[in-house]
Amino acid sequence: MATERYQLADIVAVAKIHPFYNPDSVYPADTERIEEIRELIDRQSKPVLQEQALLTKKKLYKVIERLVHDMDPLNTYRRSSYMSITGGGSGGLPMMFAVDVHENRQQRAQMGNFIKLCGIIEPSDWVLSTHLSGGFYRSLDLTTEIIENAGATVLSAGSYMPPTEVVKSLADYHVNVLTGDGCQVIQVVHQISMLPQDHRDRIHLEKIIYTSEPLNSPQRAFIQTVLGDVKIFSIMGSSEAGPWAISSPDLTGKQSPTQCSTDFIFDTRNMLIEIISPSDIDDTAQCDLTPVPPGETGVIVQTSLQRLRNPLIRYNTGDIGSVHPLPDSASAIVPEADREYLRILRMHGRDHRFSFKWYGCYFEFDNIETFMQIEEYGILQWQIILGRLESSPQSTLEVRLLRCPQAGDLSNNDVKHRVEAFFVVLPENRHLVRILFVDVLDRFERSVTARKIIKFVDKWNH
Repeated sequence: MATERYQLADIVAVAKIHPFYNPDSVYPADTERIEEIRELIDRQSKPVLQEQALLTKKKLYKVIERLVHDMDPLNTYRRSSYMSITGGGSGGLPMMFAVDVHENRQQRAQMGNFIKLCGIIEPSDWVLSTHLSGGFYRSLDLTTEIIENAGATVLSAGSYMPPTEVVKSLADYHVNVLTGDGCQVIQVVHQISMLPQDHRDRIHLEKIIYTSEPLNSPQRAFIQTVLGDVKIFSIMGSSEAGPWAISSPDLTGKQSPTQCSTDFIFDTRNMLIEIISPSDIDDTAQCDLTPVPPGETGVIVQTSLQRLRNPLIRYNTGDIGSVHPLPDSASAIVPEADREYLRILRMHGRDHRFSFKWYGCYFEFDNIETFMQIEEYGILQWQIILGRLESSPQSTLEVRLLRCPQAGDLSNNDVKHRVEAFFVVLPENRHLVRILFVDVLDRFERSVTARKIIKFVDKWNH
């Protein structure tokens, strides 16, 4: 199968017979069938994207669950696929989005070129990656390969190397770029902050490239207080879309301390972005949804031009943002031939009506509600508080539970273990988690007006 960027017409044509979009299709088309479809496309007629219904995460979960467990030899979903995993933080089985192996490698190569094009990586850079790994989590190999494709030299530290050894390696190998999940970056920088000054002087980090979760203003301020005038970049991606956008202060300007959004740059040759009004998203009719004008904020809907075998068309990401032109100042870095294809996506974060993010995982409220209602747990009331660790700018998770006095055979300790498994509590984040069993409703935080118990209290973003 060809591994170039695909035309929208090809992707729409394949989607018409794909089970993500056509309930009458049992399996995705194989390579031969896809090539036959592409040969029959009328290249003079451009597809109208708005005629396609939105694709939701809920629908994807349902279809993918069937395809992953169908062992029929005709099931092409299980063939020659890179399995990208998501949903582990939402309870139940994760969603395994299959990407054609060649499409996956090509996307990584294109993302490496994009990072190089935007001036984030130079051939002289030595990069240490301390991403989480294991448990099907692929950020370590993904980021390593992307940065290698951009031309840098990479050291893969992984998540089992403690921060003390990571910091020592930064000095020993003259590393000038640190990349990792947002929370790990903070842990490493916090470790640096505790070093004697003569040891800190051996570390010369020029760039931070974070992934998986955003760094807020206090975290950015903390990093720059410790490391000085370090540049902070980011790579954005997802299981469904793969890596597809970057943030760069060199192209968009430094983020204001009061700014509640992050500017990302994406290439319209790889990704099409529509911004849809939230009120339209809530409508049951999901076809003929017209995007809002450029600059207006709404729900981010994406169509990947790098996914053909298993297309991603008009996918409701659940994120809130707006699209803007690339500033004129970017001409100092991006060649003129490429500038016309680049846009800024101003990301405001997750649509908190549906989920929240902690320690690199999204937690869907529907799945939390289902978990808390499991009868044997005997949970009468629950509350989740996203907070801040006093000693460093890291986000904390507190779960308050009121159980029925006659809750059955499970002890509080048993329930605590179940809750920890649901919220993916690991040795490296256990110090950020508190599970509190209360015996009166007064121990829950309530709304000011109606004095209702608030299920989710966000002290992190406020």
